[in-house]
Amino acid sequence: MSRRTHFPALGRVIVVAVLIAAGISISAAVVPRQGHGAQLRAGAEAGEEHEATRAIRGATCGVERWPVKTLSDPRARQIAFAARPATVRRLGALRANPGGQDTRGPLESRVFSVQARIVRVKREPDSDYHLVLWQGGATMIAELPAGGCTPGAQHRSAMARARAALEHALGGPVGESWVHLSLRVRVAGVLVFDFPHGQSGHARNYAELHPVTGFRVLTGSR
Repeated sequence: MSRRTHFPALGRVIVVAVLIAAGISISAAVVPRQGHGAQLRAGAEAGEEHEATRAIRGATCGVERWPVKTLSDPRARQIAFAARPATVRRLGALRANPGGQDTRGPLESRVFSVQARIVRVKREPDSDYHLVLWQGGATMIAELPAGGCTPGAQHRSAMARARAALEHALGGPVGESWVHLSLRVRVAGVLVFDFPHGQSGHARNYAELHPVTGFRVLTGSR
């Protein structure tokens, strides 16, 4: 009776295992396309934020839609900076219609102002201050870019004043760990629809006030 070797079957098992391993590593490296509805980056399902960064004159800054998020895109000059009163819930219910890397969607040239509570804040890897705003059970994000990441931007001084006002309210610069608080504020900023990348406190439609151009702590807020 002759014996048959089963190396071909074993080889198929090895090939399948290699392909599975390769598939996992490839999916972990996928970077979503810009705009709303993009897939989450690897690890985002655990609530950990993942977004590419780059260096600008020594500062660590963002990449995705960065011209739009820092008012350095071609249409930033056309933005009407008179803030429209809104609520967190209302902005979170808008139909998401974002533009591209340096272009704006129909609603992304408007400035809105909300009265809400900051419930969490931290500094992100792209140097933005990430605020989670809460109002009436709804949340959304507001972002304050670092001055080193906004060279040549429109309304750069307004962004810097808003960031300084937040630091003054909190007693100094914000660190990389979450600070939990309940600070009643009025925040004004340009509406931007972000893509999902594991960010904490996002609105249902990923609407953000980004960048923040006005920040004020309301009396009796703590």
